Amino acid sequence: MKIAINFENLPKDGGAFHENILLTDVFKSFDNSKYTIVYIVSDKNVEKILKERNLKTIFFNKNLIFRFQNAMYKFPFFKFVLDKFKVVNIFEKFIKKNEIDLIIFNNPSEMSLLAFNLIYVIVFYELQHLKYNFFPEYKAYHNYDLREIIIKNFLKNAFKIIACVNKDKELLEKYYNAQEDKIVIQPFVSRLPLIYDGTKDKEGFNKYFTKFNLDSKKKILFYPAQFWPHKNHKYIIDAIDVMVNKFSIKDYHVVFCGYDKFNHLSFLKKKIKEKKISDHFTFFDYLEDNEIISIYLNSHALVMPTFVGHYSLPLFESFYFKIPAFFTKNLLDESLKKYVYEIDTKNPEELSFKLKYIEKNKEEVHNIMKESFNFYQSFCSSEKIKKTYSKIFEEVLYFNSMWK
Repeated sequence: MKIAINFENLPKDGGAFHENILLTDVFKSFDNSKYTIVYIVSDKNVEKILKERNLKTIFFNKNLIFRFQNAMYKFPFFKFVLDKFKVVNIFEKFIKKNEIDLIIFNNPSEMSLLAFNLIYVIVFYELQHLKYNFFPEYKAYHNYDLREIIIKNFLKNAFKIIACVNKDKELLEKYYNAQEDKIVIQPFVSRLPLIYDGTKDKEGFNKYFTKFNLDSKKKILFYPAQFWPHKNHKYIIDAIDVMVNKFSIKDYHVVFCGYDKFNHLSFLKKKIKEKKISDHFTFFDYLEDNEIISIYLNSHALVMPTFVGHYSLPLFESFYFKIPAFFTKNLLDESLKKYVYEIDTKNPEELSFKLKYIEKNKEEVHNIMKESFNFYQSFCSSEKIKKTYSKIFEEVLYFNSMWK
């Protein structure tokens, strides 16, 4: 069986890119005599990245015909007309020409709108656009209406839908009446633990950390996240303002890293300057894997006051690297809440209270970190991902045998 993975993410996409790179390692381990795996790319930079990893790629040109058809298929009337005249869209022709039996969209791709006559699996992220549609990113980059079109389309047409946690599955069933047996739960997995495990010279990470010139006397609060408004970096700024200027707590230093979005980074830096707390923050752009690992190894805690996500890759990374995690109250999937300290993101004082709490309850923190590490080892393994996809592949093979 020939399987094509549609790979659209670039490093600037953050966690989505790293999750999908890890998937390439998983797919390498499949039986070549049984499955032929190729990667569909539409960007020369993505093509270069995958070829450097010795992966077989086929290039799909998103030309004017594709863009026109992709636009038309968003409207039921035009789709009806094109179907009536038996117009085969350019993407479907491409798939059939390359004799592909199964497509995997490793994100909620717009290209899936042209795959309704094809067998495909799609990876689903989250539904927070329903609650937070007023954020600027849902008006532009993560367009609300387009998200709705894609979701409703793949719920009807996908062979399987992969969600990370039960909470996302339940919301798909609640708001879209999704078929329960179509949705497969598979926790997303970070590459960083695999890189760290595979590094013989663990002390070598110190050289990456040393070059950052961070104050060794300060306790690092780490938040690796793109600079989107929904990531709520501002809460941490407000919390540090309270600690420094109200409680005179000055022994914490915040490290942010990620790509700027909507020029949001300048907004955050302006707020920090206004509050006169610039000395307590360090901003990095995109960091390499080893650099991020070095910061985790030297962090006091992970702080994630995000509005979006019932899980996150940085959260799972904190489990592995055994550092306490602070996460938005009442947002996480129920299975994850016991491993974190939840924070009310409307109350900037709460972070200082919770930080003080973990200082006084080190045995409790140690036990939670031990449990969260065990959770990561059990549920976020590459072997588990392989079993999930193997089961899907076997099911497709079975059904294909009815007519192929």
